[in-house]
Amino acid sequence: MPFSVLLPLVVFGILGAVLLIKWLRLTPDLVLETPEQVLDLWQHFNPEIPARTVHLNAARSHALVETAGGLGVVWSFGADPMTRLLGTRWEVKETTQGVRLITHDFTAPAIDIPLPHDVQRKQWRILLESLR
Repeated sequence: MPFSVLLPLVVFGILGAVLLIKWLRLTPDLVLETPEQVLDLWQHFNPEIPARTVHLNAARSHALVETAGGLGVVWSFGADPMTRLLGTRWEVKETTQGVRLITHDFTAPAIDIPLPHDVQRKQWRILLESLR
């Protein structure tokens, strides 16, 4: 088979498979339903750092976790949970869509927490500054 035929077949076949999977939504995004679920996820990925308190955002996609080792974040990355202990080198910035945590870590340089209302953004910013 000539390369000029094979290349489009492969490219469009892969693109079609990806679009079909996205369109069918076979794996829905993870929703953090309860603080207990967040605690379980945190303990699963960070068993050496016990969690004390959980703060969920209104969209149930991100949560702040207070631990003895500092502040942690749990968020959904598609169908998978992600956790990060922030340590001491992080910044918080308020955006028009919510709050942005800048972690100074190349694996997750910024974490955007959606908070649709001004009051929520201010409350979370004050909470984050107090937990620093």
